[in-house]
Amino acid sequence: MLRLIIVDDEKIIRESICSLIDWESLGIEVVGVCKNGLEAYDAILDSYPDIVLTDIKMPGLSGLELIEKLNDTREHIQFIILSGYSEFEYAKQAMRYGIRHYLLKPCNERQIIEAIEDVKKACFERQQADEEPELNIRFEKSIFRNILTDGLTNVPDPSKTSENYQYYLDFSHTAYELFYLYFLPENNVRQCALEIAAFMQEHFPGTIFHLVYVKNTLLMIQKEPGDNPAVISSFLDHLALPGQIVAMTCESEHFSSLSALLERILRRLSRFDKLLFIDGNELIPVCNYNGCLSGVRTILQDYYGGTGSYEQLSKEIMLLLQTVEDKDFLILLITNVIFQRNRMDADASSAASTEFLRTLNAAGDVEEILRSFEENFSRLLPPVSRPVSYKPFIEKLMNYTLEHLADSSLSLKWISNHHLFMNVDYVSKQFYKQTGEKFSAWLNRQRIEKAKDLLLHCDTEKVYMVAESVGCGNNPQYFSQLFKKYTGITPTDYIRGQEIQRL
Repeated sequence: MLRLIIVDDEKIIRESICSLIDWESLGIEVVGVCKNGLEAYDAILDSYPDIVLTDIKMPGLSGLELIEKLNDTREHIQFIILSGYSEFEYAKQAMRYGIRHYLLKPCNERQIIEAIEDVKKACFERQQADEEPELNIRFEKSIFRNILTDGLTNVPDPSKTSENYQYYLDFSHTAYELFYLYFLPENNVRQCALEIAAFMQEHFPGTIFHLVYVKNTLLMIQKEPGDNPAVISSFLDHLALPGQIVAMTCESEHFSSLSALLERILRRLSRFDKLLFIDGNELIPVCNYNGCLSGVRTILQDYYGGTGSYEQLSKEIMLLLQTVEDKDFLILLITNVIFQRNRMDADASSAASTEFLRTLNAAGDVEEILRSFEENFSRLLPPVSRPVSYKPFIEKLMNYTLEHLADSSLSLKWISNHHLFMNVDYVSKQFYKQTGEKFSAWLNRQRIEKAKDLLLHCDTEKVYMVAESVGCGNNPQYFSQLFKKYTGITPTDYIRGQEIQRL
């Protein structure tokens, strides 16, 4: 779902917009309702919205100033302006920032929905343009395959599976569609998969889907189905394959989240002794591999439980992997080793493992895969070190932020995606859990502390230079408001107070 923040200084307006429109039916989650621009800016840093519906005239930071402040960042937020001020000058300024919709109060529900539907298209286009399609799709397919494989060994408690993989995929907010194609014999599976791939590429390019075959039934799992399930169902219902004696039939189910999907299918799949994962032209069998998966779990549990040495861990893991001759299962097993380590080690960082897993599929053969994993072993499964105040990825986030405080475009979403290579929702929750405050509040405090130090050596005429140095850009007014919010006085008063103390 896309994420929306509503900003208006009139309480009745912002609450009416929030409650009167059925946002869920539009595929929108309202993640913030703010009363002014300052509050909205912090909410944007913490909640990384796709769309912001904002008034223009507000105390503190106006709607246009908010847009200007975020215009040069890497957030690519779609703004809709809602205002009672119909002067053309405001509209001209809004258009200068690429704003597509300028709604005048009073406006009705239909007008807001039409604007939302239009910017939704821009959001999806931007997301697709920002991604590295082939690499991301292959990476996600590999992750999903491992989720199902690992989930089959955790059937009594599917929540454990989501805990293991929440670094990489959203288990709570992303919808999925599950299609069952019945009466498909195994000798037609590869041809059927090719037909489906060609259809999806032609009609829904870039859409991520997964294929699993079990006992004459093909499961097609589509991520973020939107409004196309009926089209896909119709295609599958009318699919004809050479030599197919019994006509195939299709059924589908909708799931609001990945957790709901897994809860539905894992128990069913666990009853069968053989599954086939289908990736392009490849059929990847999962048969009697539970022994290997259980062996991995036991080795890691011994080490992270304190009963095994690091040398023993390295030796036993490599000996187990060297017994595998199938390339695809070896990749799956190594992925499982890494994810099990991330689950068992509270200090685990996913950045190195994400980078390694993204390149794993490019390896030529089993020998190359084993050699690469062995060379990276100490980086992917480092020795357990003494406990630290924060998890390594939180410290890495903090260090990066402090080193780049002058960057006015800093955001938790960008750092999570491009520096930590982790799910922003997970990072946000972990940051709050470990520090006791939201990222925006922590970031603002760091900026104010640095500003206080810089202001000691600054005169009142150069406050704008301090504003730029702590990431408030060329907006000294915003800096002054932020400084007063956290210290109770303006930067100018702070300088004068320090001068008096020195006398």
